[in-house]
Parts: sequence; structure tokens; C-alpha cells
Amino acid sequence: MKKVKVLLALLALNIITSCQNKDTKPSTEKPSGVRGSFQDPGQDSLSLLGTSRQISFVGPKSGEGYFSPDGSKMIFQSERSEGNPFYQMYVMDLKTGESTRVSPGVGKTTCGWIHPSMKKVLFSSTHLDPKFKSKVKEEYESRNKAVKARYSWSFDDQYEIFSSDLKGRGLRRLTNAAGYDAEASYSPDGQWIAFASNRTAYTTKLNSEDQKMFNQDPSYMMDIFIMKADGSQVRQLTQSKGYDGGPFFSADGRKITWRRFSPNGSTAEIYTMNVDGSDQKQITRLNSMSWAPFFHPSGDYVIFGSSVLGYSNFELFIVDVEGRREPVRVTHNEGFDGLPVFTPDGRQLSWTLRNEKGESQIMIADWDDVKARSLLGLKTQDPLALPLKAEVDSQDIQTWVRYLASEEMKGRGTGSAEEKLYTEKISQAFKLWGLEPAGDGKSYFQVFEFTSGVDLGSKNTLEFVGSFKKSFEVQKDFQPLSFSQVGSFKEAPLVFAGYGIKAPATDKEPEYNSYKNADVKGKWVLILSDMPADVLNARRFHLNLYSRLQHKITVAKNEGAVGVLIVSDSTSAFGPVKFEGSLSENTLPILRMSLKSSEELLQQSGQKLTDLKAKLDKGEVLDPVVIPSTYVKAQVDLQFRKSKGINVVGVLKGAGASSSLIIGAHGDHLGTGQLGNSLAKTDEKSRIHFGADDNASGMAGVMELAHSFSDKRKTNPRFLKKNVYFAIWSGEELGNLGSSHFARSIQKTKINAYLNMDMIGRLKDRLQVQGVGSGKYWTQLAEEVAVRTAVPLTIQEDPHLPTDSLAFYMAGVPTLSFFTGTHAEYHSPRDTAELIDYAGVVRVLKVVQAFAQPLIDHGQDIVQYVKVASSHNKMEGRSFRLYLGTIPDYSQEGVKGVRISGTSKDSPAEKAGLLAQDVIVQFGGLKIENLYDYVYTLQSVKPNVETSLRVVRKGQEVEVRITPRLKE
Repeated sequence: MKKVKVLLALLALNIITSCQNKDTKPSTEKPSGVRGSFQDPGQDSLSLLGTSRQISFVGPKSGEGYFSPDGSKMIFQSERSEGNPFYQMYVMDLKTGESTRVSPGVGKTTCGWIHPSMKKVLFSSTHLDPKFKSKVKEEYESRNKAVKARYSWSFDDQYEIFSSDLKGRGLRRLTNAAGYDAEASYSPDGQWIAFASNRTAYTTKLNSEDQKMFNQDPSYMMDIFIMKADGSQVRQLTQSKGYDGGPFFSADGRKITWRRFSPNGSTAEIYTMNVDGSDQKQITRLNSMSWAPFFHPSGDYVIFGSSVLGYSNFELFIVDVEGRREPVRVTHNEGFDGLPVFTPDGRQLSWTLRNEKGESQIMIADWDDVKARSLLGLKTQDPLALPLKAEVDSQDIQTWVRYLASEEMKGRGTGSAEEKLYTEKISQAFKLWGLEPAGDGKSYFQVFEFTSGVDLGSKNTLEFVGSFKKSFEVQKDFQPLSFSQVGSFKEAPLVFAGYGIKAPATDKEPEYNSYKNADVKGKWVLILSDMPADVLNARRFHLNLYSRLQHKITVAKNEGAVGVLIVSDSTSAFGPVKFEGSLSENTLPILRMSLKSSEELLQQSGQKLTDLKAKLDKGEVLDPVVIPSTYVKAQVDLQFRKSKGINVVGVLKGAGASSSLIIGAHGDHLGTGQLGNSLAKTDEKSRIHFGADDNASGMAGVMELAHSFSDKRKTNPRFLKKNVYFAIWSGEELGNLGSSHFARSIQKTKINAYLNMDMIGRLKDRLQVQGVGSGKYWTQLAEEVAVRTAVPLTIQEDPHLPTDSLAFYMAGVPTLSFFTGTHAEYHSPRDTAELIDYAGVVRVLKVVQAFAQPLIDHGQDIVQYVKVASSHNKMEGRSFRLYLGTIPDYSQEGVKGVRISGTSKDSPAEKAGLLAQDVIVQFGGLKIENLYDYVYTLQSVKPNVETSLRVVRKGQEVEVRITPRLKE
């Protein structure tokens, strides 16, 4: 009697002979024992597969197709040879659809594979069997019977492994041993062959039980072997009783996956091992017939077929290579889905589909690796682990964005450990594509130092002396702010100044002055944060601009205060000191006090904080409250952390080029919200700000164009008439730190133009092309690009943009910045890769290419720099009524005053003679120590009245006369 369980399992498929398993009559019986568990996302899992299509049609049965290493061909087995009912081996050209038989045409064949050299194939065949003709006759007679016999794979002992060229010529025998040799595949380097064989049953004396089992079922003694590609150095890897078969190498050649049957043949599970046979590991426990495993090219997971839903309904599943999670169901088709195989780039999946008539053909569909990884709980795919297309491709863009906006990147904070990871990956890509290093020295990296954070020192104190004596505890009762002056501060009187706001009157709103009737000179002031809560929206809108904390501190300083205490809104304990950035230096001690301590302090004046706040919230302006005979003394100890940001820059050099184009994007984002201006909702605080649109989309754009341009240069060395730099900047969210650092060094080489991509992942109706006023010919070129690409464009003139292009514009370089618009997820944890329009990014990159191509096609500079006035200025504020035309140097750090990188055309600043790198230290008689002081003075000076402005220029203080004007 045949070994029923084995043949029931092996299978109920009645379709094809498989290098993974061989088949018998279908059955509706489910595996014995307790069925294992798996994840079934339902029909939603079909999204793992794109629209499927059939690629084999000839003959009643085709299947088990395996791709060539470059994905251009497929070797498969098919019953389509006239006069032979058994499978023969064919190679299909996947571009033309033409198929060529490579097997002899007689005998049985199975299990083909294409060598990495693309010059030969291997397969197993019985064409040397002297009894072949009689077997053919028997097969035809069996198929012509009215009652069909159960089809079973015979494990024919005449099977040997052969190789030939891709036309079937030069046939060479690789194995010559008694028994069944089949199920073979080449290693990725083509040096080894893994295969299945039961040869030990013929060369080893078996005990009586094993001999009995082998006589019943020849697969009982099947094991995995490995040999050199010429058939030498045969080595046995497994020695398990039961059927070990269907071995395949991982893409890196280090692992083998196969399926192992239980000794009684009732179940089969998926295994992996090292190529030397060590570390044999079971990765499924479905207690069913799990078979036909195949590695994803990444090596991170395996796809296989399983009868866990019943032998009449084999489906495909995926499982991680460690078997840590339950397998995930992939297909939901009626009948049989099996023998899955990925294309070498992992973008598509092919498998064999059997219909209800028992006919089988080969299918193919796009594969969603991103979703597969999510369902399996795996890390995001390494962009360089799989082949990337040289042309701009939406799947490649998605690969980059998913990697850059993954949880592992933790929001890509400037100077973070994650920045080192992704910049290293980008440099690897640049090197792979042939870009030359263009950073520091012979490196792709350009490193710069910046202040990245602050910690409390050990000497922070706050003490009240006089009639009220008390020492407060740091972090419990008070906390210094990061922009506080550091040092010891002698005792001074204290005044409560309400919200600490000074807002001038407008034609619609009256003045608001917390310091009216107050004398705070030489005193500390205690103020509330925010602004009055119970006033009309128009009033709040007016006060909003003047209620920012830094602005309040500038006001207090100009009123003569020697220190500021801020009432905390929260009743909870203080968290870590938040770093407020490098432009917020001050000469006053600034401390935040707990609500409880503030209430206790005000009680000394006979007032209740709650009563005062209730009146202030209604819009009343109260006289300042003096805390009698109470003096404040403090010591502030802050320890500032320094970090290093990393730019990544590579260059494709044009033959004899004398000028260059730069294509760039910033790579940094907000981390977990502690950097820059997070707009996270309350329940999103401290979560990863993924930054998919801002600016993984722009980075992906740079990488796609770098790859595309480098590939074109390989085929046409004279493709470039200019050098083309590709750059990823660090520190944009902190003020264009990286691009400014690079721009200061561009005098070394002539830069003709800079193209910037910042947030290009949400293309809706139109693409914004910003900064066309920075150079002559941009507008004309935009007209041509709009026609050629058919992408709707919105043209914006002003180059004074809050992004990296500004650093280059201020260095005298014509710039363009590409932008698809803001959205509700901006600067929040909700800016994720799932929301990116990848097809839209492709369209954006076609526009960028269209702008870049004329620049690199000409040896001469066709765009000339133009200095233009700014329509808005981040430094001076869009809502401010006065205009000077100064342009900030956002990379300034450790500067007492405000350094400018230039002036707008025809502006008051230009007419006054201000120059790039001037540091403004006094304006309108008021001392300027930081950006917020400067902003405050713009509200206090009069328009159209000449006033004094003092700057430090090349180490010398210079006074100029400037006439502010009203904004139009």
C-alpha cells in the first residue's frame, strides 16, 4: 500500500510536477491535527497584489516559472510538446513573449533555473530512460480512460540534472547517481547548485522500517544536497526522515529555504538554514501542507503555498524569516494558488493558478512590499537592498520615502543618530551610481557644528528675600528657559505686569499696554503667558502678534526690567528644558514659575492671582501690582549641547565644464517635535514627526534625478556640459543651517543655478514654481516647460523663501524652488508616507528635469542672476506695518545682534547702504541683541521718518540713517 498520507498531502493538486512538491488527486480533506493560526486581513490583503494577468496560455498545464537574474526571461515547464504528454522545459522572453524549448523534447522534465551569467540553464530530465516510450504509451492510455486514475508524482529514479545553453544546445549531465535528482536551483553567484535527492537510499543500508517506508514512498529518503555548478563536490545538508525538498537560495546567497515533511507525510512546514546546512530553523507551524517556499529578494520574508484552509483551496502566505509572527494570507482565490516566485527586484510576484478544470497557467502581478512588511512587523526596506530603476519611477520614490519617513528614522532630527544612518545610505547610493564626493576633502559628507539642545546645570536657584523669605526648588517650583541669560543675579524688587503686552493702537483697535503707569526699571517683572482669553476674536487677533513670549521679554527689557518671571499655565511638574533655538539669546534671566508658587508670591501684595487673571482675561488693563518689600535673587546654570549636522553632496562632472548646477533638498525634520515648529495636536505630543512630504519627498526627488542623470552619462559621456551637484542638506528646520554652510564655500566653483525641492509629495491642481524672479530666462523657460510636460504650473516671483534656496540666492545664484503646497498634516506626526501621491512626484520630477536639461545642455550660463525686492520677509514679519528690506542670515549663532545676509532691491535697507554680513546692534535708539528685539523695534519706530541704525561691519561699529516705510 502506498504511503497514503504522503500522497494525500503531495498532493491533492493534480496540476503540475513541482520542484517544491509533487501532486496527486485533489481532496477536500483538511490536514489532521490542530490547524495552526495565521493572520487573514481578508480581501484587503489583495492589495498586496496589483492587477494580476496570465502570461502562459499554450497547453493544458504550465507552471513553476522562475525568473532570470535580470528579470527579462522566465524558465517554466509546460505540457505543450506534441507526442509527449509530460512536461518539457521552456524559456520565455518576457519582452517579446516568445518561448523556446530548452529540454530534449523526450522524457519527463522539471525544475528549471537560469544561470546568473544568462548563458545557460539547468533542469531535471528522464530523457535517457530506456523505458521512456513505454511510459509515454501508458500515460496516454491512462488519460484516455473514462475513469481517470489518480495522478501522482512517481519520484522517477531516472531523473538527473542537466545543463544547456538558452537554446537547449550543449546538453551536459551534472548528476549520475542512482535515484531521483531534481528540484535544483543555482546560487546567486552561479557557483553552486542546491537540489533534492533520495540517493542515500541506494547507497546506504537501511534498517527494515526505513526500507519498508522507502519502498512505499521514495520521497521518504529525500534530502537537500549542494554541489558545484559543474556537478562536483556534492555535499548532503539535511538528514531528516521524510521529504526534504524544493531548496532555494536567498538573494545574498547565505541562506536556503525549503519545506520539510513529517516522517509520516501528514504535514509539511517551511524551514531555513545556512548554505552549509547549519542553523536549520522551522519558521511555520500551521500543521498543514506548507510548501513551495521562496525568499523575497530582501531576504526578510518568505512566500509559500499552504493547505491550511483545505487541500482543495491552497492559498499563498508570507512569513518573516525568523518565524516570529503568524503567517499572513496573501491570496483569496478559489482553487489552487501555489509555486510563488518574486521577480529579482521584488516588485512583482508570479505564481501558478489552477482552475476548476484542473488546468494550470502562470500568473503575474505587482507586489506591495511596503504593506507586506507592515503586516509582518518588519523594518522598512533598505532602498539599496533591491535594484532601483535608472529612470524616474514611482515605486522607487515610494521605497525612498518609506525608508526616510519610517519609524526607524525617528523624524530625522538635525545632528541625530538617524541623520548619520540616512546620510550614509545616500552616500552609498551616490558612490554606486558614480557620483564623485563633493563634501569635505574626499568625502561625500560636509559636517558643521550647531547648538542643538540645553540641559539644566547643578547651580540653578531662585530665592526671595525681604519681608517674604523663601527658597524655591528647581523643576518643582521654577525652571529657567533656554534663552535665559546664564549667571548670578543680585536681589531686585518685583512687579506683577499682567500679560506683559504692549500693542500699539490701530484704526480699529485701541492700544494695549501692560506697563502703563508702571516703573519696572531695575526690577524683576512677573507676567502671565499667552494673552487675554475672554475678548473678541478681532481683539485676540490684534494682540496675538505681541503675545509671543520672546516678544514680551524684549518689551520687558526695553522697559528696563532686570529679569522676567513667567507664570506657568500648567499645574503639572516641569518637564525637560525645551531648546528654543540659536537665535534667541538674551541678557535677562528668564524663569518660569509654577502656578502654585506664583499664587503664593502674589498673596504678599494682598491680591489673588485668580482674581487678577479673571479681570485681565476680560480685556481690562490693570495697574501693575508691586510686591512690597520683596526682592528676587537667582542663579541660572544652563549647559548647552553642541551637535554636528551632515550635508551629503555628490557631483557628476561634465566634460570640460566650467560652471555647475545644484539640485538639492533638505533631509532633516522635527524628530519627535522637540526641534523646530511642531504643530502637533495635544494628543500627538512627543510622537515621531515622520516628515514624509517635508521633506522625504524632496530627498526622494534628488535621489531619483541623481540616478537618472548618472545612468544617462554612462551611455552618453558628453551628456553633461555642466557639472551637476546633488545635495541633501541638514538643519533646514533650524534655519537653513546646512545649505548656508555650503553656500559660503561656493566661491570655489562657479554655480550657475540651484533647483530646490521642498515638499513635492502632495500634487493637487498645480505645481508651484517659486523664485522665478531670481534670474533672467526663468519665466520664459517656465512657459516652455509647462507646454512640454503638460503639468499645470503656478509661477511665483519672490526668491526670498523660508527654505534652502534662500541661502543660494543670497550668495548670488539664480534659484527655483518646487512646492506642491501646504496641508493639515504639515509639521505634525500625521505627515506619513501613506499620504504621498507617488505618481504626482513623478510628474513633479519631470518638470524639474525639464528645467534642468537646458541648463546642462549649454556650456554657457543661460540664466542671469537678478536682485529683486521681497514681497514678504520672514524676519520682518508678514503682519508688520513697517518695511526695511533686510534679509536674515538664518545660520547665525552666537551673534549679539542680528546678522543679515543681504537686502531686498530698492528697499530702505539697500538705500541706507546695509551690506551682507552686517550685524545690527541698535535701531531707533534701542539695543538689539537678537531677532526678537529687532522685530519689536519695527513696531515702535515711525514710518517715513529717518532714524538711526547701528551695525557692526568687519569689527567696526558703523551708524547709518534709514527711513522705514509702510508696507503696501
